[in-house]
Parts: sequence; C-alpha cells; structure tokens
Amino acid sequence: MSPLRLSPKHARPRHHRFAVSFAASTRRVDCRSRTTPTGRRGGAGSIWVNPSASPRPGAVSRTLRRLVEVDDLDAALRLLRGSSITSTPVASDSALEPPAVITCNILIKKLCARHRLADAERVLEALKASGAADAVSHNTLVAGYCREGCLGDAERVLETARASGSANVVTYTALIDGYCRSGRLADALRLIASMPVAPDTYTYNTVLKGLCGAKHWEEAEELMAEMIRNSCHPNEVTFATQIRAFCQNGLLDRAVRLLEQMPKYGCTPDVVIFSTLVNGFSEHGRVDEALKLLNTMLCKPNTVCYNAALKGLCIAGRWEEVGELIADMVGKGCPPNDATFSTLINSLCQNRLVEYAIEVLEKMQKYGYMPDVVSYNTIISCFSEQGRVDDALRLLNTMLCKPDTVSFNAVLKCLCRAERWCDAVELMDKMLKEGCPIIEMTFNILIDSLCQNGLVNVAIEVFELMPKYRCTPDIVTYSSLINGFSEQGLDEVAFDLFRSMPCKADAFSYNAVLKGWCAAARWDDAGELIADMVTKGCLPNEVTFNILINSLCQRGLVDRAIEVYEQMPNYGITPDVFTYNALINGFSEQGHLDDALKLLSSMSCEPDTISYNSILKGLCRAQRWNDAEKLVTEMLRKNCTPNEVTFKTLLRSLHHQVIEPPQVPPLLDDSSILLRDLVVHSEAPLAAAPLWAGCPLLLALLQQHLLLLPGPCLLLLLGLPVPRLLLRHSRRGACSRRSCSRSTCRCHRGCACPCWLFLSGVRASDTDGSTGSP
Repeated sequence: MSPLRLSPKHARPRHHRFAVSFAASTRRVDCRSRTTPTGRRGGAGSIWVNPSASPRPGAVSRTLRRLVEVDDLDAALRLLRGSSITSTPVASDSALEPPAVITCNILIKKLCARHRLADAERVLEALKASGAADAVSHNTLVAGYCREGCLGDAERVLETARASGSANVVTYTALIDGYCRSGRLADALRLIASMPVAPDTYTYNTVLKGLCGAKHWEEAEELMAEMIRNSCHPNEVTFATQIRAFCQNGLLDRAVRLLEQMPKYGCTPDVVIFSTLVNGFSEHGRVDEALKLLNTMLCKPNTVCYNAALKGLCIAGRWEEVGELIADMVGKGCPPNDATFSTLINSLCQNRLVEYAIEVLEKMQKYGYMPDVVSYNTIISCFSEQGRVDDALRLLNTMLCKPDTVSFNAVLKCLCRAERWCDAVELMDKMLKEGCPIIEMTFNILIDSLCQNGLVNVAIEVFELMPKYRCTPDIVTYSSLINGFSEQGLDEVAFDLFRSMPCKADAFSYNAVLKGWCAAARWDDAGELIADMVTKGCLPNEVTFNILINSLCQRGLVDRAIEVYEQMPNYGITPDVFTYNALINGFSEQGHLDDALKLLSSMSCEPDTISYNSILKGLCRAQRWNDAEKLVTEMLRKNCTPNEVTFKTLLRSLHHQVIEPPQVPPLLDDSSILLRDLVVHSEAPLAAAPLWAGCPLLLALLQQHLLLLPGPCLLLLLGLPVPRLLLRHSRRGACSRRSCSRSTCRCHRGCACPCWLFLSGVRASDTDGSTGSP
C-alpha cells in the first residue's frame, strides 16, 4: 500500500458538498433550538420545527401577486380558492390575512381579457364574501361582460354594485358603452337620464360616439346641448368624435361649424382634428377648401395633413399642384413618408400613368425610403392590366426587395392573358426557386386563363397537380372549370362537376352551369337550376338574369326574356346596362324598333355606346335614316362617344345606297375642310364612293371623331392608297387579345380592328399584311 494513502480503517468518509452544507445548517438549527426560549422564532413555533404552523402574514398575497404577474391564472385561482383569503374574518387573537384587492382586480381584468367571465365573477364573489370588493372590482367585470355582448350579466352585476353602494359613474359608463356597441341606443339614453350619479364628460362622449355611429345627428346635437346645460363642458374628444363622423358621412359644413365652436368652450383644435377635416374635403372632391384649411391651420401641419391634401389633388388629377405641394412639404421641414409615396403610386397607377409611378418609385430612395413590396405590386399590377408583359417582368426582376406571391401572381396573370404559356411555366419555376410558395390563387389564375382560351384539358391537368403543392381547390377553382366546360358545350360534364364538388356552391358556380344550359337551349333545366339556387339560399344576382335574358334574346325569344326581366325586382335586383343592351339588341334583331327605342328612353341607368349601336343597326337595316340621325344626335349630346362598331354599322348600311351626292354641312376646322375636299372633289378612283351618297350624318361623325379611326381606315375612306408598312403597324397597334379568339387570329402580336378589316377586306387570319379592295 502506498505510504501516501490511509488505510480503509482510518480513511474519512467522503461527502457531497450539498450534504455538508445541509448538515451544517442542521447543526445551527439544533443549536438555536437549545438556546432559544419556547414561543420565540426558533422555538416550537418555528416553521423549521413545526411544518403545520400558519404561514407568515402576507405570504399568500405575495404568492398570488407573483402568479398573476406571470399570467399563471389557473394557479392563482387554485390558491385563491384554497387560502384563507376567501374566508370570512372571525374575532380571534390571530386575525386572518386581509384580501389583496388590487391583485384580485388585476386578476379579474386578465380573466375578462381571456373571455373567462365565469372565473372572473368567482373572484369578485370571493372579494365580496370577505368584504373587500370595491368599485373597481365591479367596474372591471361590467366592462368585461359588455365587451362580450353579455349585457344581461352586466346589468345584474351593476344592480349588485348599486345595492352595495359600490357603483359609481364609471360603472354606469361601462354599461352605457356596452349598450352603444350593441346598437341599443335607446337603453343608453334611458340609463344616462336615470343615473343616480351625475354623468361626466366621458359618459356623454360615449353616448355621442354611439349616436354618431348610427347617424342620429339630431339626437347627438340635443345630447350635447343637454351636456352643456348640466355644466358638463365638452372637451376636445367631444368635438373630435362628431367632426370625424361628419367628415366620414360628407357633412363637411356641419363639421366646420362645430370646429368654429371649439374656442367658445375653451377647446383648441389639434392636428388630428385638422387632418380629419382636410381628409374629408379631399375625399369628397372639395380640394380647394382642403388646401385653404391646410394653409390656415392654427397648428403646424404634419405629414398626415399633407398626405390628406395630396390625396385630394391626386383624385382630381391635378398633378402639377401635387408636385408643388410636395415641394412645400419639404420646404417646411415635413418630408414625405411611406404613405406619401404609396398615395402617389396608387393614384398614378389608377390613372394609368404608370411611367410617372416608376419615377416616384425611383425618387423614394432620395428621401431615405426603400420601396416596399406593396408599391412594387401596385405598379406590376398596372403593367399587367395594360398588357405590358415585358415591362412587368423587367420590374419583377429588378425589385430591390424580395417579391412575394402577389408579385408573381400579377405577372402570371399578364402572361396568361397574352397566352405566353412557356413564360408562365418559367415564372412558376422561378417562384419556387426563390422560396415563394405557390398558393391556391396561383392555380386559380392558371386554370381560369386556360379555360377562357378553350384549353380545358390542360386546365384539368393543372388542377390535378394542386395536391402536390399542398393546395386545395376552392369554389373559384371549380367555378372556372365549370365555366370552361360550359363554354366548350360540355354542359353535362359541367353539371356533373358542379354536383360532385366538395365545397358549397355560390352564385358564380351556379351561373357557370346556367350558361351551359342556356347555350344548349335547355330552358327547363335552367329553370330547375335557378329554383334549386333559391332553395339553397343562394339568391340569383344580376349576372344570373343577364345570362338568361341574353340567351333568350339570342334565340329570338324576346317575349320570354321580357318576362324574366320583369321578375328582377322580386329578387331585389335592378337591371344594369348589360340587361338593357341584351333586350334592346333582341328587339332590334326582331325588327321591333319602336319597342327598342321605348326601352332605351326608359332605362334606369345611362345607356352606353353598345345600347345606341344595337338600335342603330336595326334602324339602318330598316332604312329609317331620319331616326338614325336623331339617335346619333342624341348619342353625341349625351357625350356617348361612337366607336368603330358605330362607323362599321353606318358604312355597311350606306354602302349599298345610291343617292345624289351629299350637301356637305358647315365644317369646323381645317382638317375637316381637307376631308370634305378630298371626299367631294377627289379625282382618284374611290372604291368606297357609294358610301358617301346621302350620308351627311356619317360626315358629321367624322368631323367630330376623326381620331377614333385607325390611320388605314381613314385613308381608305378617302380613297387613298394604304402603304403595307402602315397596314402592319395598324394590325399591331389595334390589337385587343381579349376581343379576338385563337381560331381567327394566329398573330400573337395583334389583330386588326374590325372597322379596318371590314373596309380593307383583309381576313383576320392573314398575317402577311396584304390588302384587299374595299
């Protein structure tokens, strides 16, 4: 054995450090117990010696407070139920611990915030049992019940508070606020009139807010007058509440009168009140008054005030003044913020001034603001709506922030409209690579676009890929597919899908099926579908009736269409311009021109160009030239601009008329004089010469709307040769992909306008730019 080691017999036992410390503390306790008299801290009453002894005073309250602070509400409730805090005090030498009322009130508030009102009332009952419940305890519970809409329970708690003398003005105000939130304004007014304590300004403001929210302006004025009579002076909140409500409802003059009364009651309007008024003037088109108020404010305007005036200028399209206002902002030390730039970008895009929106986007960094994804999405969506696919793609690829799903979906919609399917697939691949998930809306855009272009089979393949990307088809997905089947004449397939879809049908899906039934002239099935629609609580809308009326008119069943039209008010639906256009066109096609004119004059909405064109076609077919001239005169008088169809209708009808050359009416400008000279005196071979026989009406139209005609159309009307290059340019410039179909246009860059095609004799399928004789 090593001499450095002790033998096992003499070795000292090894102890853990905790065991040594614990033994030392035990020895100290034993020492104190031998030297301390009985009844003192270390004697028989010590918690170390007698674990069954009562805890020290305040221990339960401290524990309860800690549990409430850490939001362990269940443990706090258990402690409250099991402790002496809930017991009724008794007369003894050792009085029980008084309840911690402040902690319990906080506990009531937290329980109400978590919608545990029954537990909150148990805490109140515990406080009441110990005689410690105060007004705050009752007020908190009343407010909690009111926020949950349990006004009956709130009234019950208020009655117990009144009986115990704990109810004060805050208690009544809490219940009044509950009445106002629930729309029970009569009960709120009754309670404020019967309060045993005097209502204060906050109480009146609560009722005023409710009355203004319900647009009871007269009662609000009477209540404010009563408030003043009762020597309860209004404050800034009183005025701000009413001014905000007046501005939101367009009662700006009343808001200004209220603003002028504020100094009378010692109230000074702040920047919030002024910004509310400026915003109200701007939103209701009174921009000059908004600017005047901005310049005469009693306090320094902030960015919110300037943004409100800026919005009014943008709505009015006063872009030069927009720039001046921003310069004024910067000059007065109030630089534009994110809201300023967002307002500008949104307004410019809404007015299709996307180039200027791009400039604003580039200038944001000058003021220390980085464009966010919302601003980019607004511009990308504008590009998409204008069909500028390449610009949308370019902006998406140069974004300074990470694009989101909305960004990709906006570009995807644009690509699908342009039928650039390969680019759409590449975009979705990029979308996945950048960690941007494909959502249901992405699939819906694809499926709807494919169905609109007649590619229903491809749409089904895309539909079947949705589970792979954890996307669930919704009612929009099914409605697009049903509409695609109906458009292709597969009405039975559409109906089978409609019956088997797992989601609840809406008006769009019903209308998609209805379109198929009507296209197949299955009127009985269409009637049963609408009856089923009503039975299942999905009432028909304007589109439902328009589909039915338009289909009946196309089949020549105008009388039945009129019967359907007369049923619209029974469903609370007002006919729109599409409804009237279908009926007018139906009458015109049947030769019932007087009925068409009568319906046109009795429309409940303003007629559009299609309305006039439909009747004009019938009048020209019947050679009722005087009526046609009156109709076009009325059209121009109502600022309803003729379009290419108007000219096409007149040209086609007048082409076959052989009458004496026209008496040209007085002309308005040099361009019109040139046109007259070319038409009347031209010695060039005018293939369209019969067009001008007896048609001063057409010449008058041309005088006022020369710019509407594409260049080649105008040249042909004048009998001048059309260069091939101009023809090709016109074909691209006049393209409208939404108005041409795959079967008639193989040119993916555009198609010629209908007027040009008619006049030149060029077929829409021709892509070589050749012309024919008109």
